[in-house]
Amino acid sequence: MRGRHSDSFLKMLGVTDTIAENEAEYIEIAVKLGLDPAWRLSIAEQMSQNHDRLFDDKACVAGLEAFYIQVCSKHFSA
Repeated sequence: MRGRHSDSFLKMLGVTDTIAENEAEYIEIAVKLGLDPAWRLSIAEQMSQNHDRLFDDKACVAGLEAFYIQVCSKHFSA
């Protein structure tokens, strides 16, 4: 579940270069982030520039609100 969240967050931020398909690729990305300061900085800048895509997105809030309304209306309308 955490992996799916991370995958979605990174895609929303446009930082797909850090999404690994397997354990070996994960290790490769981690090493590159640790050893390549220029690449790490570019990833951090990209995240910073696009953070509004993640934090200003109201779709998940609206979806949760609709869920609560639906569940509560079934229990309190009877």
